[in-house]
Amino acid sequence: MPELDHIHIRLLGPIQIERNGQPIGNLESRKALGLLCYLCSQAKPVARQELAALFWGDKPESRGRGNLSRVLHNIGQQLPNSLEADRRTVRFRGDERLWIDTVQMERLARSDQLHSLAAATELFRGDFLEDLGLDDCPEFDVWLTTEREEWRRRVGQIYHTLIEHHTVRGEYETSLRHINRLLALEPWQEEAHRQKMLLLHLSGQRSAALAHYERSRRVLAEQLGVDPSPETEALRQQIEELNDALTSSVRPVQSRLPLLERGEEHTWLVQQWEAARRGVGKLTLLEGPAGVGKSALLEDVLAYTNGLGARTLRSHCYHYRTGLVYEPLVEALRPLFHPKEGVMGEVAGRGAGRGGGRIALTESWLVELSRLWPEVQGQGKAVLPALDEDTTARHRLFEAIAHFLEVAIAQERQMVLFLDDLHDADQATLDLLRYLFHRLQFKPIWFVCAYRREETTPNHPLVIWRNVLIREGHLAARHLEPLSNESLLHILRRYQGLTGPQLGQLGRYAIDRCEGNPYVLEELVLDLRNRQILNEEQGQWHLESGRLSELMESGVPVPTGVAAVMENRLARLNPRARRLLQVAAVLGREFELSLLSRVSAEPDEWVEICLSNWMNRGLVVELPMQNGANNGAGTGAARHLYRFSHGFLWQVVLEELAQLQRERLIERVEAVKTTPPGQETITPLAGLRPIEESGAWS
Repeated sequence: MPELDHIHIRLLGPIQIERNGQPIGNLESRKALGLLCYLCSQAKPVARQELAALFWGDKPESRGRGNLSRVLHNIGQQLPNSLEADRRTVRFRGDERLWIDTVQMERLARSDQLHSLAAATELFRGDFLEDLGLDDCPEFDVWLTTEREEWRRRVGQIYHTLIEHHTVRGEYETSLRHINRLLALEPWQEEAHRQKMLLLHLSGQRSAALAHYERSRRVLAEQLGVDPSPETEALRQQIEELNDALTSSVRPVQSRLPLLERGEEHTWLVQQWEAARRGVGKLTLLEGPAGVGKSALLEDVLAYTNGLGARTLRSHCYHYRTGLVYEPLVEALRPLFHPKEGVMGEVAGRGAGRGGGRIALTESWLVELSRLWPEVQGQGKAVLPALDEDTTARHRLFEAIAHFLEVAIAQERQMVLFLDDLHDADQATLDLLRYLFHRLQFKPIWFVCAYRREETTPNHPLVIWRNVLIREGHLAARHLEPLSNESLLHILRRYQGLTGPQLGQLGRYAIDRCEGNPYVLEELVLDLRNRQILNEEQGQWHLESGRLSELMESGVPVPTGVAAVMENRLARLNPRARRLLQVAAVLGREFELSLLSRVSAEPDEWVEICLSNWMNRGLVVELPMQNGANNGAGTGAARHLYRFSHGFLWQVVLEELAQLQRERLIERVEAVKTTPPGQETITPLAGLRPIEESGAWS
């Protein structure tokens, strides 16, 4: 395959696309530019049918596909080898030679390092695809508007974090720089205006604080048609009276969800930490489905351990297809190094009061560490054998990292190593993590990880790794269950100002559909806010009850964030198993095994294999067997029933089918139901290959 060029793409602000440092030539049209930017923003292959409908929805399908092929050819001429395309899908190729500002900003925003968060804000030069709009592509414009709002929200959250941190530390000038940028982005945020008034006052600029009150009053009147809130007026009065008792109490960031029903799990995690700091701990695993609250719970526990003086090293695991190994631990341990200082024979610790702030290592250990951390400098450059070819070299690397951590722990006194989304860790990372735990299990370091069990299968590396630790007696695991309706209603009570009937209606809408998942609950409420059905005014919330009733009657759409989570889970399925799952969805959220086999005309053995896989992945659950009267399987025969694990998951699978496909499958189901078992003449569904050609599950 020809070597790819270096491609540099900026999507935040004015669009910039460079190939090997030079702007690319003009694409054939703005629609071609829009298509290229759309593909760049997708992290997965996109169906040609979807692209044709998005950009040429007003044209016949054959013409739309022809236009798509022509534009893709034009993009390929400007950016050779950048697209991976087949007859059905198109994907923008991403590897180390591709730089996209949105990808970099997401990576930096995930960090808990302030310099990374500040660097993320520097990448935001303006709205997403600021200078692009396609009047003849309404579906694209809807997507573009949603993306722009999402990126504004993300960068706003980063600014809130930076402002809060620097304000608490008394670094008012730095806070003011960030809040000025936030107000340029969202000038209607009255809380931000109050925060700026307070910061100006605290930094000794009383006149400037009062002048900013006047500016904020004009902005609110012009953009929202409202007067300043009582909180803003009270702050102005306090500043006028030179009230030195003012503190940085203005809330710059929304509080996290309360830790409802998590008291036992919180206590259990603290106990695991206490055991680890005494040198008798186990490797801790917190399990639970996406959005159930693992991160919120662990953040509170880590805040507790930080308050006791523990150093927290943390990272996320990501699913890479490029063979990138050890990356989660490389990122987690990187803060222990100071690349700017580069003192030979030493790497940096946290600093004062901790054994002088330096960690001294011999040359041989530094050489090994430089494999994964290039910023580590030794006295010479040794030629090291490849890790994948020399098991001895791999052991030396593991031992060097363990030795380095052992010295760091002695200096830091207490340490936490936290890896999130461990189900996406590569085998090498799991091996190294287990090695480090065995070497350091009697030291005051807590190894704690979180993962989603539904993302694993019986042969998944994490499952095997977990079972080994259980057999050794070295694992402590806890599973988080969904929240009760009472706790979910408690979350909704944060929206102050709603009447009892309004809160009840909101609860019936959101609680029934989130099925105990707080993330899904928040996404449902966010969707209502985006639709302006739920609105805030001066700290009070108002619900458009009539519009919400209409939405409930017309069918609740899957929130964008929830759909993305569901689609990621489905993407790991074998295409043939996914097609069979679509057939099951047509049967209903609850479906019967025998009917699924008859409608699909698939061998019973294959259908049972699929069901087992779906259950392992948490896509469906098995229901208690029932008597089989009038089910087409023979009176009195046992009915094997299954149910999609979440209503929105069922909805996403069902919506993957085009209307024509769905109608034909419904006709097929009705035909099977009216035909006695064993007398069907239905052939297997088109597009399903023989079992032996079906490929791997994921």
